[in-house]
Amino acid sequence: MFKDTLFTIVQMTIDGPHGEFDIRLNEGHPIYAGHFPGDPITPGVCIVQITTDLFEHIQGKPCVLTEAKNIKFLNLVRPKEHADIHYTMDWEPVDANHFKVKSMVTDGDTVFAKMSVTIALQA
Repeated sequence: MFKDTLFTIVQMTIDGPHGEFDIRLNEGHPIYAGHFPGDPITPGVCIVQITTDLFEHIQGKPCVLTEAKNIKFLNLVRPKEHADIHYTMDWEPVDANHFKVKSMVTDGDTVFAKMSVTIALQA
């Protein structure tokens, strides 16, 4: 949904059920015009959707978020200050089409978000 528009993948490392992603946010994306003009902040829903988008990239199939068990937003993601952020993801299968995914969003020592979600592969 947002890959290559709101963000681009700069670097990716996958090791079994673990992924590390360095991404770059696009400060010129239209979302920032309304959230908020002059002081853009990445909406929380976008931070969560990026997790789904990254998992979709790994799987090579369309994915959808089906459950959000626990999401904590700890700091604001301002693309003017933190255009480059890091996603760490660990996943385990629930069944053939559903995965529990734990993700953390950081920039150095700054933690922006932690989440535990379920993502489903779509046919």
